[in-house]
Amino acid sequence: MGLSREQQKDCVEKFSTVRMFAFCNERALQKLCAQAVPETHPKGSVLFQQGLPQAKMLVISRGTVGETKDINGQIHSWGETTPGMALGSNHALRQDGASATAKCLTPVVAYSLDSQSLSTLLKDPEIATDVMYSLNREVRRHMNLLNTPLLEQHAKPTPIFATSVAAAVESFYRSALNSYLNARLTGQAPATLFPNMGVQIPPRVAYINGFKGLRHYLEKNIDDDAYENPGYVRIAKAIAPGIIMTPVSSMLEACNAGHMNPESLATRWIRGLAPRAVREIIFGVGLNQLSDYCEERIPLDDSQPILKNALGSMFAGVVAGYFSHVPHNLSTLKLMNPQKSYARHLNDLVEHANSRVPTNIQSPQARRVLATALAFVFPKGLTIRTTQIVGSFIILNGTINSLKDFDVYNMPTAVSSVLTR
Repeated sequence: MGLSREQQKDCVEKFSTVRMFAFCNERALQKLCAQAVPETHPKGSVLFQQGLPQAKMLVISRGTVGETKDINGQIHSWGETTPGMALGSNHALRQDGASATAKCLTPVVAYSLDSQSLSTLLKDPEIATDVMYSLNREVRRHMNLLNTPLLEQHAKPTPIFATSVAAAVESFYRSALNSYLNARLTGQAPATLFPNMGVQIPPRVAYINGFKGLRHYLEKNIDDDAYENPGYVRIAKAIAPGIIMTPVSSMLEACNAGHMNPESLATRWIRGLAPRAVREIIFGVGLNQLSDYCEERIPLDDSQPILKNALGSMFAGVVAGYFSHVPHNLSTLKLMNPQKSYARHLNDLVEHANSRVPTNIQSPQARRVLATALAFVFPKGLTIRTTQIVGSFIILNGTINSLKDFDVYNMPTAVSSVLTR
């Protein structure tokens, strides 16, 4: 039975989104749909059984199909197939055994092509060429999913102009979030969101250029494989920018704490230096290697570089924000209250977390253990800190990536290329 006009239109639309047919022209899609048969399946129907021959492929029009795979007696989820996706496209041609069991999670409407019809259609030169090209593009997409280890990531081009613009823009975002975070830690309203920006922006520009520039310098001048233990060399190269840039970061932090710490800026900047160095190491690895590591693993092709860069920066920011939060809290508290020792600040963090322990837990020892866990595993201000780092990474990496080819000596052409990218 053939398809109705509405079904034919829907079939062409759905087939065009299947990766196997993604680059087929309209005529080729019409030929495919002319051989397709509409099917309906109720919720709970098993469409394919793992290991049994697949005699047809299905393109889902409505509904959701779940796939499960039995590996050594253990059932694993294989994902879901939704409208515009296909089942059996890799197995139907030669009726290979299904790699997973497919079961309808909802009522399903689909279009099927049996193996004989599919084989006949693929002999059509017009269809065969387009299908081959579609599959080639899919192979290329998978080849572009790189897997470089974290500490072996190589730096992208980061010209000073692009990095400086990114740092200047990001400094306002960072300053506002820092003010909110400091207020959350101290319980006082922020005095201003953008304190001493004339002082903050130049060190911030130098700070970000330092992280990016030091990475390039170390990568260019130190050959990891020339040493007996290249793994240790890679670790040293990854953490070195954070250690070197800690004094610059300390100056920036001191600018935000003038309303709480009356010491001079020359003295204030050294408060909380040790935990701040730990935080800067995490920030540096997150901004450099981890952002590239995550971006590399985003399953998008090169046609969406901005989105891929933003998602990679976001995931890296979440990780860096979480692990840098306790060192950040400790350095901030020491900066604002230098008269207290680190031990007292740590104890204060635990005492403050005690108020978050459920009241039905009465044992002092149990409350202390839970409060300690909350203070270090789910610390105060974690959401603000993570949001700050995620936003900073997206702004910095995104702006640098967008402006890396900007030619400051040919402004009209450079602006045009950025706007049309």
